[in-house]
Amino acid sequence: MTTITSATDATNVYELLNWAADQHGDRTALTYLTSVNPWQDVTISYQALQQSVNRAARLFRQSFSESGERRGVVSILLPNIPQNHIALWAAEAVGVANPLNPLLSADALASLMAKAETDVIVALGPNPFSDIWQKAESVAATLAENGGKAPRLIAVGGEVESQFDALLAEQSADELPDEWLPAGDDVAAYFHTGGTTGMPKLALHTHTNQLCTAFAYINTMASQPGDAGVNGLPMFHVAGALVNGLGAIAAAANMVLPTALGFRDPQVIAKHWELVERYKVCVSGGIPTSVAAMVGTPVGDADISSLRFMVGGGAPVPASLYGDVERVTGVSLYSIYGMTECAGVIAMPNLDKPTVPGSAGHISAPVEVLIDGAKHVGDSGEICVRGPMVFPGYLGHDEDPLAEGWLRTGDLGHLDADNNLFITGRAKDLIIRSGHNIDPAMIEHCLEDHPAVALAAAVGWPDDYAGELPVAFVQLHPDQTVSVDELMNHAQDHIDERPACPKRIVILEALPVTAVGKIHKPSLRAITAEGAVAESLADQGFADVLAKGQVLASGGIEVEVAGSAENLAAVCDRLASVLGLTIKVEASC
Repeated sequence: MTTITSATDATNVYELLNWAADQHGDRTALTYLTSVNPWQDVTISYQALQQSVNRAARLFRQSFSESGERRGVVSILLPNIPQNHIALWAAEAVGVANPLNPLLSADALASLMAKAETDVIVALGPNPFSDIWQKAESVAATLAENGGKAPRLIAVGGEVESQFDALLAEQSADELPDEWLPAGDDVAAYFHTGGTTGMPKLALHTHTNQLCTAFAYINTMASQPGDAGVNGLPMFHVAGALVNGLGAIAAAANMVLPTALGFRDPQVIAKHWELVERYKVCVSGGIPTSVAAMVGTPVGDADISSLRFMVGGGAPVPASLYGDVERVTGVSLYSIYGMTECAGVIAMPNLDKPTVPGSAGHISAPVEVLIDGAKHVGDSGEICVRGPMVFPGYLGHDEDPLAEGWLRTGDLGHLDADNNLFITGRAKDLIIRSGHNIDPAMIEHCLEDHPAVALAAAVGWPDDYAGELPVAFVQLHPDQTVSVDELMNHAQDHIDERPACPKRIVILEALPVTAVGKIHKPSLRAITAEGAVAESLADQGFADVLAKGQVLASGGIEVEVAGSAENLAAVCDRLASVLGLTIKVEASC
């Protein structure tokens, strides 16, 4: 194959990996911590990583023999371990990778894998701690029963015959033939996402999309060959796979994988500063909840002088967290903003200037951002994105998701004069009170400015008069206490837009989060829907009725009501209409 002299000369992901192996073969590519108590790790060089990818690519291609003209698909159900990286890049070299969240139900996984026309499933083998292998077997059986060919099942670990590592040993580690390799506009991967609206979809990523993310990393993160960075995010998420993963490869950095659980491992958080010292980590970070947990842990005697800065992303970063990071570490916290449909990158840190608290990051070429409806700098509107990182569409959807190349993100925000991007909320998350549009971020930022509050999330409480009333849920810093009355007074004193002042504030031990740690607002909406229904029924004399809010697979909210009153169903029908909710009535004995 053609030898390239610079990472940015790569035209596909495989060429980028080969460049890293050719130029930095002896450097450490992956450091996998099998344990942090005691410290135990495994290291893999760039040359060894390339050889393993070559072996895996040949293994997969053998399994694609019946896939005809299309490039075969490898669905991956693995934690953030070295085999996940090997499988991902190998699948992209000779086919299409389909990394999936192992926490999804078997039905959801079967649906996504059927849509992807999966040829191979690489999954964590049977073990006492997870049911991933059982799900993989169930999915394979379901796909076969529905008239398709059963995918080949390959296990990583566990006592089953088809073992990934053993099968790799049977393959050649030589470079792949040129005729097997993809072009830049070939599809490299399907990443599952809810899209900007609607049901979960499989977003198409081309090799050019993913390389754009890798190049953005080396252009903005000031990473040098051999620098160590922590990647504690899951590989089914674009930030873990592409920003931290492929970006580290483009920089020839040492990617530290902090156990199979990543930042979901409490011991990793507890020992984070020791980890920074032990591996001379230059950059660490994650979602805001993880970063908040890190800085909530004392540095102690750990030498963290190797740390240059920290990053936060995947969700809005609370304003107070910037100060917390600098106070604890002496370095700045920068934000990163991206989405699956942009291969993970829209805004990146601008390390040439001090961090801008509240900013989601800096916009630089080749990324273009347009604020729909904005006439002047600072005007708010929906954020639209254009550039080579923007995906070509969703698998199986013929309609073009772009308008003249522009992707509507569904996020609301604005740009300042220095091209820093500010995210103020989601278009669909607007709380509409008597026709007044309320941005939840206004409430959330106010409450997060209170010294006792770590995180806040605002949603609408269904109301028969106003449509919705703003309510807020908060999570406190460890060892902090505050009364609801004090938080209500704080909001009253600091929110100038009176209709936006929350009518209720609820203190939770922990806000509900997704598998990647983002605050899950549908769960909070289920709580408010349940409360609104229960209170309305109580006001009408139904004191013995039970109401339970739940999030449906579609993302919608349903309230189940159980009671024995004769006219309960009729009352709930009227209530559902008035509150704009779905209410299901179950008769109780």
